[in-house]
Amino acid sequence: MFNRMINNTFEELSKNIYLRGLCNTFIMLLPIPVISALCEVLSSFFAGGEFHRFSLFMELVSESTRSLYPVLLLTYFSLFLSKKEGVSRILVITSSLVIVLIICKTCKVIDSTALLNMNIPFFMAVLIPVFVSKLIFYIQSKKWFMRSELPSVIDQSINLVGITLLVIVIIGLPAFYLSCFVMTETVNWFIHYDINPIFNALILETSRNLLWFIGMNGHAVLSGSSAGLDCSHSVAITDIQCHSVHIVNSLFLTAYASIGGAGNSLSLVICMLLTKNKGYRRLGAVSLIFSFFNINELVIYGLPVMFNPILIIPFIMVPILSLSLAYLVTTLGLVTPVTIPISWMTPTLFSGYLSTDGDMNAVVLQAVIVILGIFIYYPFFRRMDSIKMANIVYSKSISDNYFDYDKSDESKSIGGMLPAMNQNILAQNRINKLQRSGDFVLFYQPQYNFITKNIVSIEALIRHRDRQGKITPPIFIDDFNKVGLASVLDFWVLHRALTETATIIKEFGITVSINVSPVTFIRKDFFYAVKEEIEKVEVPFSSIILEITEDVLIKDEFNTAKTIKKFRALGVKIALDDFGSGYSSLGYLSKYKFDIVKIDRTLTMNTYNKIGAELFSLTCQIVRTLGAKIVVEGVEKQCEVELMKKEQINTAQGFFFSRPKPIEKIDFTENVQL
Repeated sequence: MFNRMINNTFEELSKNIYLRGLCNTFIMLLPIPVISALCEVLSSFFAGGEFHRFSLFMELVSESTRSLYPVLLLTYFSLFLSKKEGVSRILVITSSLVIVLIICKTCKVIDSTALLNMNIPFFMAVLIPVFVSKLIFYIQSKKWFMRSELPSVIDQSINLVGITLLVIVIIGLPAFYLSCFVMTETVNWFIHYDINPIFNALILETSRNLLWFIGMNGHAVLSGSSAGLDCSHSVAITDIQCHSVHIVNSLFLTAYASIGGAGNSLSLVICMLLTKNKGYRRLGAVSLIFSFFNINELVIYGLPVMFNPILIIPFIMVPILSLSLAYLVTTLGLVTPVTIPISWMTPTLFSGYLSTDGDMNAVVLQAVIVILGIFIYYPFFRRMDSIKMANIVYSKSISDNYFDYDKSDESKSIGGMLPAMNQNILAQNRINKLQRSGDFVLFYQPQYNFITKNIVSIEALIRHRDRQGKITPPIFIDDFNKVGLASVLDFWVLHRALTETATIIKEFGITVSINVSPVTFIRKDFFYAVKEEIEKVEVPFSSIILEITEDVLIKDEFNTAKTIKKFRALGVKIALDDFGSGYSSLGYLSKYKFDIVKIDRTLTMNTYNKIGAELFSLTCQIVRTLGAKIVVEGVEKQCEVELMKKEQINTAQGFFFSRPKPIEKIDFTENVQL
């Protein structure tokens, strides 16, 4: 029941177009907070070494990027919403920015005279554009502003002024009152209300982490709320060095509830390092460096924790248990209260030592909290790792198409990129629909030897089978490529094919062909993944054939050549698939050493005429000259079989012999009748 509920939750999240747009906007902006935090670390480093000018420069860079973040968030999310609603992006961005700045200025959240003091709350940068885009769509659908006979630029400017003013009146006033009285007064009163210090601290930390869950910086949004936990609102933080201070204060939360960042995420990073998944280990290794300085945006947006219904449970639970434990041992007098102000970026363990004026018990307490967090996070992390649906929501390809870093200098407007983003979203929806309606399965098409008349090899082909048993051909592969999940599909096929055919390989001595996409073949970890999978099932390396197309040769000739050489040295055979269907295969045959060349059906089906037959014969001679074995694909007619015999080709596959079918339905003892 729980597993079904989690899977359904992921599916619902995946289907929400607003959530997908917001997720990928956050991912696109991920470098901003990382750069800001890194510059703040460097600023502290240079200040300690008395390089004051460098320290000031880094501090300015940090403040500039941090203050710019919510403005960029509002702008990019507005671009997405304007495309989704089909309205002017100028109207959405302008109206949203004006409303947000008016609210923030009135609530004294920002200082309009200081560019670097634009502390716009994240929830405004997200919610206001949603309301604005919806209202603009409604206004335009009602045709309240009709087009005039004026030139188009003037006409657009008049509409911009009119709609912007109307939107400000309709949304700006209610948002202003809600922001002033609900968010400023009610929330701060609730946090500051002295029910019980530890209770207030738990509520504050839970609220912060819930904001992180929806992609907002909880510490920034509720930055003023922790002041109510300090012993005096009137004294500066540098003066709070009195032993009469409350055990629970803002320093206490920093020391024991932000180890590695919000959610005590250092424990989660260590869980990532302990997993077998190489992708998580790489992300964990990079995140670990930042986690030492309590910077966890890579984990929040990259793992992600954001909008993750599994990880939100330990993300909230770990700080609550950590604060409770720290409060208990401090109350019992086992650990000195946290009274010494230190930077929030002070590394873990060292921060416990400094903030308690050199109490080693505080260091031990922080270490215990990290270990406790590992034990709590790990089962949830393992569960999340087993659900591949998460990859669909947070697809890298969407954010790259939305804002292509490598091509940002080209004369291509953001409006031209959004249709591609729309195509990716549609592709994701089609994949989601397939996953809900059935399962991906492997069918196998036999290859027959004309001399022995038996099966010598089988090719693994992915299919989709719905709940009623209907089989869908692999037209969905393009969708996986669009959303950046081609490698996920390839690794699944590799593992499944080897698992299903290992016994057959050992019993009948056949080979198994597995198709590999270009993006997967040139991955650095692909060779080792294949080697490991083959070793697990304990079959000869020579029994595995990897089929690649000329696309991979075009994509990266250098790395392709290296990978082919490594596989052939291992004993794995490399086949060039679909030979004859492209335009440059003949040139590549002379550059690379292939074990097998599979002649495409486009050459086979034209052999009924003289020119087609001669071209087919010439192609076979070229392949033989280069020392590769020939396998003919798509053989469907008796006349084509006769041509194979005439050309002394020994191996072929196609509907004439057998259609693709499940492994259990193939009779490996059967002899083909030619």
